[in-house]
Amino acid sequence: MKATNSFSILFFLKKDKASKGIAPLYVRITINKKFVDISLKRRLRLVSWDHKFQKVIGADKELKEVQEKVRQTRTEINSAYDNLRYNKEVLTADSIKTFLESGGEEEQTTLLFLMNYHNTEVKKLLEPGTMKNYYSTERYVKEFLVKRKKRTDIYLSQLDYKFIIDFEIYLRQREPDKGQRPCTNNTVMKHIERLRKMINIALKNDWIVKDPFLRFERHMIHKDRQCLELEELETIKALDFDIHGQEIVRDTFVFSCYTGLAFADVCNLSSEHLVTDIEGEKWIEMVRQKTANFSGKKFYVLLLPEAIELIKKYRGHPMASYTGTVFPIYSNQATNRYLKVISKMANLNFALTYHIARHTFATTVTLENGVPMESVSKMLGHSSIRTTQIYSKVKKKKVSTDMKILRERLKQA
Repeated sequence: MKATNSFSILFFLKKDKASKGIAPLYVRITINKKFVDISLKRRLRLVSWDHKFQKVIGADKELKEVQEKVRQTRTEINSAYDNLRYNKEVLTADSIKTFLESGGEEEQTTLLFLMNYHNTEVKKLLEPGTMKNYYSTERYVKEFLVKRKKRTDIYLSQLDYKFIIDFEIYLRQREPDKGQRPCTNNTVMKHIERLRKMINIALKNDWIVKDPFLRFERHMIHKDRQCLELEELETIKALDFDIHGQEIVRDTFVFSCYTGLAFADVCNLSSEHLVTDIEGEKWIEMVRQKTANFSGKKFYVLLLPEAIELIKKYRGHPMASYTGTVFPIYSNQATNRYLKVISKMANLNFALTYHIARHTFATTVTLENGVPMESVSKMLGHSSIRTTQIYSKVKKKKVSTDMKILRERLKQA
């Protein structure tokens, strides 16, 4: 059985805003006991308005114009109501007000329009890996609209704090698809953060007036970043492989552990990024692939002997020569598949990723060996040292070593 919407229109003078017996004329639209007031931008004498019959009292030209404005407004409201019903939109007093204010051109002020704009225009400034996450967020938003809001789209002006909270709850309770993992707290926050960035675009373009995220607070759970101990890194380096592809992936992973390069940067590394200074030291100079479209800022990494040996090992390799890169490169999927095998062969109780290689460089290779945080930040290509602080951590082993040194010093004092 279909629910019936209670709908009414009331024209009235706002007496509390009256001055010298003249008050502004408003119309109140009420749907299911919720209403909005819209100014007709007309002022009338209190004695010139019949509240019971909602009409102007008088016949002079100015009063007739006001009466015609009332008639037109009533027609427009009824037309908006019928239009929204016909398009199976959720009927609210706010949605009618929005429809009237936009002249019925709502296709350019909906959430789906905004996401489509972002994913076609703004995507030119973002990397494919980043856009993949935005596509995922878009899919969840569309799913949420259909399953929880019983609609296919929503006007930007209808977004509010409750919409954001409802979306958060939906993501937390969502039954994962086959082969998917449930959304963790941080995954939920990432989806909401991406939605927030799209809403910011709408605010800057004046497609929305009020920020629905105004009172929303993001709560991230900060976890220790996984990295390899030196012994684990040595175990991986010592592995023997029957499959050449596994050896290549192991070597590029180890190279990342000694340079801090992300997977995309290892894939793009070519001879033009390798430079030698006047002292004969070998360096990597390049722009991080992740931020190339924004800052264009270079980062510099002094090559350690282990990294130099790996570069020499693959000099002249047919696959590397074909792609013009330092290393032979496998796809992201193949690389991850080989890293799982390498993790098992090394008897690790966690999966290997290039994020772990980067964390290993930041923590085990550099910070734990006395390299200052500022230098590590530059080598990782971070624009802010706060980002580097997230990557780094002081491990229990380091605390133990430092305290033993202190204990020995105290004994000698």
